[in-house]
Amino acid sequence: MEKKLKYIKRYLWDILLFSGMGCFSYFLLVYYADIPPRYQNRLMTFQAFLAVIILFNGVGLSVKYINEKLSMYYQYFLKNRRMLSVGLITAAIILFGSNYLLLISTKLLVGLPYPFLLKDKGLYVMLGVWFVELIIVGQFMLNRFYIDLVKLYKRAEELEEKTTQARYMALQNQLNPHFLFNSLNTLISEIVYNPMDAIEFTRNLADTYRYILYCQDKHTIPLREELDFLDTYVLLQKVRLGNCLEIDNKIEDKYWDVSVPPLTLQLLIENVIKHNIISPGKPMKVKLATEVLHKETWLSVSNPVRPKQGVISSGKGLANLAQRYKLLCNKEPIVENNKDSFVIKVPFLYE
Repeated sequence: MEKKLKYIKRYLWDILLFSGMGCFSYFLLVYYADIPPRYQNRLMTFQAFLAVIILFNGVGLSVKYINEKLSMYYQYFLKNRRMLSVGLITAAIILFGSNYLLLISTKLLVGLPYPFLLKDKGLYVMLGVWFVELIIVGQFMLNRFYIDLVKLYKRAEELEEKTTQARYMALQNQLNPHFLFNSLNTLISEIVYNPMDAIEFTRNLADTYRYILYCQDKHTIPLREELDFLDTYVLLQKVRLGNCLEIDNKIEDKYWDVSVPPLTLQLLIENVIKHNIISPGKPMKVKLATEVLHKETWLSVSNPVRPKQGVISSGKGLANLAQRYKLLCNKEPIVENNKDSFVIKVPFLYE
């Protein structure tokens, strides 16, 4: 509730600022531009000021909305401070156009000849008004920019912490006694019965740890690399579980270069293995696909539900993934837990 009130208060302040700028500009352009004195009183009406207020708020709030949408891609803005200059230049062009249109509309309203022509006095007054507006808007934008920048750095620090936690949990899961016990037993069995397979198993085990360490400084990673690592991880699990785990990858090649948080697929597949019965009699097929949600492409990971008895979920892995997505793109994974299927959908990240 407090956050909502703060948001409303911020928008009311913006409306007050744009309304004041509109009235200020209109007053100066009517009285000090190239509009004859006999028309000036006719233009100073409540209806005229209301129209000006609506015009300036429409333009100002539209620019603000676009800026807020763009700021969701905060990593790009942190790397490219020139966007502040681009924003200021864009605001200057919009303000100049708004003042010019306001002056032209006023001339057309009273039927003056050559309304698009600016005489010396009108041009100088309009440029003066524009300069004052630029100072106000510039200070306003700079203030907002640095406030938002502080927030973005805080989010970056939180993201770093969550990424570190995810890497630690992945490494911890691979180092827990149960996993190591199963892996060593599998390796001993393979050494005895299939020495060549033992070499491959050891290589995959090493690649698993190598990839986890490789991701330690990355907030996002190309889907292509995640899929390559998933192949290694699944081969490791197949040696232990038997050839009863299948990944049905339906993701088109064009999405392989988009990004996801590191270890996303490993976490989701590990979740499937942990909570479901997988055996030669009950093989498990996990489907990877894409789905369009809210005009955006999301990654979908689905599997049939065959719950193990006595398995208690901590929920830490999925909670961490949700927190990382929230920090990266202000979106969270969608979980659909039906009677026969379990589906997790995560958005792609475009940088």
